Parts: sequence; C-alpha cells; structure tokens
Amino acid sequence: MTTRSYGSGVIPEEILALSHERDLLRRRGQYTRADVLKRQLEDAGYRVKDNPRGAHLVILPSIQVDGKEYRTAHHLPSLLTETDLCDFSVLILAHNTSAQARRCVESVLRFAGSTNLEIILLDNASHDDTEVWSETLRLHETRLHVVRTSRTMGVAEAYNIGFKQSRGRYILLLNASVELTGDIFTALAHTLSSDDIGLTGPHGLRTEDLRHFEDSQEQEVEAIDGQCMAMKRTLLQQAGLFDERFRLPSYMDVDLSFALRDLGVNAAVTAQLPFINHADAHDTEVPDAESSRLTKRNFYHYLEKWGQRDDLLLDEEEEDDDEDE
Repeated sequence: MTTRSYGSGVIPEEILALSHERDLLRRRGQYTRADVLKRQLEDAGYRVKDNPRGAHLVILPSIQVDGKEYRTAHHLPSLLTETDLCDFSVLILAHNTSAQARRCVESVLRFAGSTNLEIILLDNASHDDTEVWSETLRLHETRLHVVRTSRTMGVAEAYNIGFKQSRGRYILLLNASVELTGDIFTALAHTLSSDDIGLTGPHGLRTEDLRHFEDSQEQEVEAIDGQCMAMKRTLLQQAGLFDERFRLPSYMDVDLSFALRDLGVNAAVTAQLPFINHADAHDTEVPDAESSRLTKRNFYHYLEKWGQRDDLLLDEEEEDDDEDE
C-alpha cells in the first residue's frame, strides 16, 4: 500500500482502498479514470497529494455553522449569490485569541446602533475558551453566527468560509485586536454607496513600484489594510475570494485589493473611524522562523500575480502638474 495519511484521525479502509486503486490506475496511465476517483476522495473529505511513491491523503477539517456540522468546507453551501439580508456582515477571525475576539464582538454589538448587521465569528480551531463564551452569547444574540473548524486552517481559507456565509450588502473584515469605540458603519456605508468605490477602510496603502507599501491617509489608495477592510459583497462574485495560498495575512489584503480594483472600482480611505487597535496576540503555534518564511513566500506569490501590473498604480500626473504650477 503506497497511500499514507497525514493529520489526526483514522482513514476508513474503503477510502484507503479507493486511493490504492487510483494509484494503480495512475501507474497504468489511466489518468481519466484516476481523476474520477480523485474527485470521489475529495468529495468524501480528503485532500490528495501525489508523489512518485503514491498518494498522501490529508483529512480535511469539518465545519460547524451555528452547531450544524458539514463534513468539509467543500460541503458548505455558498450564500454569496443570495439576496442581501442586512447592511453589513462583520467577519472576525479568532484563533486562541479569546479575550481579544470577545472584546471585538461585544464592541460591534455595543455600537451597531440602527445598523442592520450580522457578525460571523470564525473560530479557527481555537483550544482556549472561545467556544464556551461564543456559544453562550449566540444563544441569546441572533445577530451572532459562529463558524468553527475542527482543525486550524490558513487565514485566507478561514476567511473564505466567512465570505461564503455572508448575507450583508457590505462585508467588513475586523481583526480580533480591534475594539470599536463608536459607530463606524454609517461612515463606511456612505463611502461604499458611491458607484465607483468598491472597498474602503481607515488605513490605506500606497506604492510607487508594486513592491514597497506605505501607510496613507490620502483619499484614494492602491490597497486597504486588512485589519479593518470593507467591501461590496457583489464584487466578490467577480473578483473571487482570498487566494488560499496565503496561509498568513501578509500581502493577503493587498492581493484582494488589487483583484477588486482590477474590476474597475476604486479603493478609498474612510478616515477617523472611532476604534482602538490593540496589539495582536503572538501566535505561538507559528514559530518566528516559519512566520518569516511564509511571509516571504506570500510576497513572492503576490509579486508573481501583480508585480507587472503598473496599470493598477494611481496616476501621479495631476499631482505633478499641481506642483509645477
């Protein structure tokens, strides 16, 4: 048997037999039939990684949405094409950051005011007390939905589950470190009400060479910082979701910003929003060396996609003309 499994859990004998049959078909050059078996394995909840010695099966994490379990993210229905049910879907990702996530969720509820919104808390397989307080709060707070994964996913993959469950006209990504101190929704909605603006947030990013980015409070920017990033939900159907090759957030927000702007919409800063951004908790599950490696890999992946897209740089001619005068 050439098939080996990675990850926790026991793979059923029938799945191992199916993978072994697929290995034999591939050795015989019967790739069409082998691809059919690969899709069956993926539908059953396994990622297939091939190498010369045979397939590696990775058990995919299951997903719970408000207590309802789905075998994998593949089995979770996407609601992106459904009609809007509220103004904002607020996505908050938690991974062993219980105190921060709770503070963020409670601040959104406190300052929602008359804004019709839903909160989607993405519990990325936390092993602290996130499950306890979030389930308790969900029982009496209809605006809160809890999505929980059985094993840790990459940041982009986890956020994409939240995207697919969103029913708001606008989607707002809030880092768990953010605490609202007032209403941010009215100002964000006002910015996004413009037909030519597709995404906004309080912190913009500017670049002159598509490689180096600086914080900017100019009205129009090349990208929006993902710590607080709002967009029109309908645009995701055209631009796609986060690129799931980004396992850490570095350059993930820039990548999505460019994908949205590539549709012809602008990124605009909504300044002076009332919130506090507390320092991120250190993720001890990702060693510094591994974090540096993944950040560098994120940069080169971003660069491969957008590094030659000078057309996405903002036009500086008008500013230069003003200086000449």
